[in-house]
Amino acid sequence: MRLFELDPLTRGCFLLSYVDDGNLVVQLKSLLDNCEALKRAYGVIFELFKKFGLALEHDKSEVFHFDRSHSKDNPPVDLGYAPYTGATPLKPKLYWRYLGFYFDRKLTFTEHVRYYSTKALSTVKAMKMLGSSTRGLRPVQKRVLYRACVLPIVTYGFRLWYFAAARCKGALHHLSTMQRSAALWITGAFRTSPTGGVEALVGLPPINLLLRRLSVRADY
Repeated sequence: MRLFELDPLTRGCFLLSYVDDGNLVVQLKSLLDNCEALKRAYGVIFELFKKFGLALEHDKSEVFHFDRSHSKDNPPVDLGYAPYTGATPLKPKLYWRYLGFYFDRKLTFTEHVRYYSTKALSTVKAMKMLGSSTRGLRPVQKRVLYRACVLPIVTYGFRLWYFAAARCKGALHHLSTMQRSAALWITGAFRTSPTGGVEALVGLPPINLLLRRLSVRADY
């Protein structure tokens, strides 16, 4: 890390690492300037690894541009090393996954919410094979299963997008739809039953109140 910072070619670049994952962070006035700075910094990293007898897996490299403007410009990066060089540069992805978090260019985290709400809903649907309103698991057991296996999925990384003044109405709608499906399965109620009623019957707080409670608890 120190050798990287001392190199004049990496001025303005930051290196973040976690176990065997490393991130090069550059913040300049234009995306093209970012690409040039990333190429220089990547070359420095490659030479340092080479001196220590280590190897970089170029084919596992990814690039992602954060940009608050309305421009759709998303330039690729020529790393200078195969396979991402010349006519086959490294192209940015629409979303960036890091440690289970899904980032989009404007940091709205809509993809993060969509992914985990869909995953939680699929889990709820899979649980329906464990019991119905007439046989299988009892409602109290279904509730325990939902709280233990589904809620940790939907609340993973919620502090990224749920905070004071955040616009999260759409995200809460996705999660409320998922919890409604779970509440109907737990109680065995009709599909036309009101959401608030089945949630109260099974003892599940509305998803917005649950996230608020978890958020307050995390502050202490």
